[in-house]
Amino acid sequence: MGLDPAALCETVRGWSNTLICVPDATRTVDTPAALRALAKVLGPSAKVLVGLGLHRTLTLGELDGLQAAWPGPLLQHTPDGCVDHGTLLGIPFHVHPAVLQAEHLIAVGAVEMHQYAGFSGGHKAVVVGCGGRDTLGALHARQMVCDPKVQVGKLQDNPFRGAIDAMGRALDRQSFALQQLPDRRWVSGPTQAAFEHAAQLLDPWHAHSTRYSRVVLDVPPSKASNFYQASRAATYLALSPSPPLLPGAELILNAACPEGMGQGSGERAFAELMRQTPFPWQSLLQGDVPQGAGIQRAFMLARLAKHYRLSVMGCARPELLQAHGISATSVPPKLTPGTLHVRRPFVQLPQWAPDAAS
Repeated sequence: MGLDPAALCETVRGWSNTLICVPDATRTVDTPAALRALAKVLGPSAKVLVGLGLHRTLTLGELDGLQAAWPGPLLQHTPDGCVDHGTLLGIPFHVHPAVLQAEHLIAVGAVEMHQYAGFSGGHKAVVVGCGGRDTLGALHARQMVCDPKVQVGKLQDNPFRGAIDAMGRALDRQSFALQQLPDRRWVSGPTQAAFEHAAQLLDPWHAHSTRYSRVVLDVPPSKASNFYQASRAATYLALSPSPPLLPGAELILNAACPEGMGQGSGERAFAELMRQTPFPWQSLLQGDVPQGAGIQRAFMLARLAKHYRLSVMGCARPELLQAHGISATSVPPKLTPGTLHVRRPFVQLPQWAPDAAS
């Protein structure tokens, strides 16, 4: 399976009333290439919806890049403009109206590691990317995201992934997906099958025989725009199975974070909760906490802070992070002897394996 216009013609040519759901700038995916291929096989009634979740809207420059590849209208999702599609597994299912108005759905996205869904991709492009605020809040509630079965790189018996896939199936639309792997290969096909095939092609773990007290994680540009996104690199490693870390290890994010904590509504909610909660944020893991999507990032950082230290280096505006209790400096990190260097923290993570070769 691959991004081949001829193959796409066989599958989606002639689809009418089609909605293409694409990711925002936080995902490393060649969305213009996908749109150009789809433009060759879909009719003029097809629409494109940018799934934002609770992230900020795209800038004019970001939209221009998509518009150059797509001749039709471009819509931007808003979590407060969604409609009720019932309740599933106790979760309110609200989704952008364009999703329910379409007869066919095409999900474009990247398949990479994800803190809660195991891997990004599949039905997540529609259910989360184009979901309503109440849906996102319920999916990211503390009892869900802190469930031991909800884990990066885990698909089977993962209640978060299970809920997303169940909602995707409940839409009862003919659906198709173009999923891009970190090595730039594309996988295409029916949404669930394409996603599962893409996940099987990934090799997310790399064995290490040493535990480290200092780790530098290079955050890619797509995630380095703000701390909300960049901090995923640290929690993915710290909360993954058997991380090669000594107690009290320092995890250093090499990330500029020019937008500070983040500008989307979910990111602002996260920032406000972090500002109000004393470091190391352990009160967030017990008792009553504010509800709403976005604040789940704070839960992950509190879990990290129980065992490790976190800092950001190479930061464009460190004062914006420091105001929320985050250790940050504009000085870039140095790879001193004995430092573990994680170059692609969203593609492959080191795991401790005592019998592995060094």
